[in-house]
Amino acid sequence: MSEIEEVFFDIAIDNENTGRIVFELFKSTAALAADNFYHLCKGDVSKIINGKERKLTYKNNFFHRIVKTFMIQAGDIIYGSEAFEKSDDIGKGGCSIYATEEDLKTMKDLPCYGNFKDENLGEFTEPFYLAMVNTGEPDSNTSQFFITTGTAPHLNNKNTIFGKVIHGKSVIRTIERCTVDEDGFPSKCVKVVDCGEWNDTMPVPLYNACNDQISGDIYEEYPDDDKNFDPEDFNKAYDAACIIKDSGSALFKLKDFQNALFKYKKSLSYINTFIPEEEVDKDNHIKFSELKIKIYSNLSLVSYNLKKYDDCIMYSRYVLDSPGVINKDKAKAYYRMGNTYVVKKAYDDALSCYILCKENNPNDKVIDTKIESVENTIEQNKERTKKNIAKFFT
Repeated sequence: MSEIEEVFFDIAIDNENTGRIVFELFKSTAALAADNFYHLCKGDVSKIINGKERKLTYKNNFFHRIVKTFMIQAGDIIYGSEAFEKSDDIGKGGCSIYATEEDLKTMKDLPCYGNFKDENLGEFTEPFYLAMVNTGEPDSNTSQFFITTGTAPHLNNKNTIFGKVIHGKSVIRTIERCTVDEDGFPSKCVKVVDCGEWNDTMPVPLYNACNDQISGDIYEEYPDDDKNFDPEDFNKAYDAACIIKDSGSALFKLKDFQNALFKYKKSLSYINTFIPEEEVDKDNHIKFSELKIKIYSNLSLVSYNLKKYDDCIMYSRYVLDSPGVINKDKAKAYYRMGNTYVVKKAYDDALSCYILCKENNPNDKVIDTKIESVENTIEQNKERTKKNIAKFFT
């Protein structure tokens, strides 16, 4: 087998790029499965199947079974790499690089070609293991695989574990959260749009979150997947949420507003996951609550810069509805809502917000200018309306 130990999938959901998953393959404990997966990612092996030469590859293969908190499954390169549709055949096929010419000439009730032996029949003690799917019989592995999204003790010592996810765990979680039918078949196509070798000089693209480690954000997108601190340590959890917020602010300063938004949402997720009840830890409850107000405020600002005006108003209202919010933060929220209503040409609402901003921050001279400007606009609109009505009756 090649010295390359890592391979990647680029995933798209409903034709929209989602991100990259990187796997580390367990060459030393599952050499057959690891070598098979490696070459199916490279797409450098072809076989004659049913009289036609066919490249064996995971490229354009789609996930056909998703079970939340259990696993996501793909790799049926016989039936699962054509048009995305549910059928009685999907999930019944597969072909490994070990398929022989004689094997491929033989039609079977279950077209799984090139079965190979089980290896590393270990225990599924955590999510993000990469394992082979078999037919339920020993040594019946081909190309189908699954990635665990939780523990799976009922599979212990039954399936070959040959790798693990080292990057792109949030992509796995995005796939896991797709809507499925009663059989676990997704409503939208979750496809491997590209795959191949990977090394640490290559990027890990992500399109629905931000994995930039600017300002020290080393944390997983989903708090439950992070192993950088004890989840019972509220101080460490608070520090993590602050670091993620600071990462968003660093991106905001670079005018990378979309990724700043992702970071602020990530920080909010950590806050909501780890904030202790007041009766459990009052001091940390207060700290987390104050940080949440800052995040809401930052989300309103970055939403405004992204021209997501309804979101700007929503997050500003979250600030105003937060227990213990101070006048300074109220003033910011009203100010941003006022600016947003001006853009939406809802001048009466804008004026109301500016006046409330002034009440909460009386010494701010900028707001005086805003109030004067919007009052002039309202008066001009009234005069324009009067003139139009007068013309109508003339």
